[in-house]
Amino acid sequence: MTELLLGGVLRPAGVSTSFLRARFDRVVEHLVTWRRGLSQSLAITPTTFDQVIAALEPFEQPWTREVLFDCGEWTAYLNNQRDGGDPTAAAPYLAVSMNVECFIATHAPKFGPGHAQTGLQILGPTGDPPLMEVRTIVAHAEDGRWSWHLQGTPQPFERPERYSARTIRDRFNRELLLECLSAVGIRADDPSFYGRGVGVYQNVSYSRVQRSAAQVREELGW
Repeated sequence: MTELLLGGVLRPAGVSTSFLRARFDRVVEHLVTWRRGLSQSLAITPTTFDQVIAALEPFEQPWTREVLFDCGEWTAYLNNQRDGGDPTAAAPYLAVSMNVECFIATHAPKFGPGHAQTGLQILGPTGDPPLMEVRTIVAHAEDGRWSWHLQGTPQPFERPERYSARTIRDRFNRELLLECLSAVGIRADDPSFYGRGVGVYQNVSYSRVQRSAAQVREELGW
């Protein structure tokens, strides 16, 4: 099966992808209502998964584009942050304000002078405030030096025997990340998992650093 988001062939789109356990229409309505409540001018455009790169381009800093897809029980959320998606802003807010589970998945293949990351953050109603964090698993490299972060309540689908591997990057890799997602019904590499989509675009006048997907891949060595 072709690797799609999470560092697959569509990168930088969805290097960080969030999945909210809530129906698509409800998530979109909540996101749009929130943004309009912040007096943001929006353009809302239907899209499809095979157009995800075009829907997110240009990749920016700061980002202004969000794309959501109907995944049945789940809704996939992506944004156009320049290096593959910002996991810290909208998805956690939506999860907390809607009182739903959110799986924030990241797989950034090696780039620059030895940077890389594979991680899963789970938020949900049973988690610890203020972000309602349930579980965090991250293998992270910066300038070639790896670090390991593990906190929260272990989940039944985890493979804890892997966490004692001598090499940190082997403790939690893309394969294990997708295994965790699959255990809750998220088929990240299956294009048929992603149904109808919508782009929510902020109309802004301030300047941004913008790149095409091809430019990001070239700059990061992807």
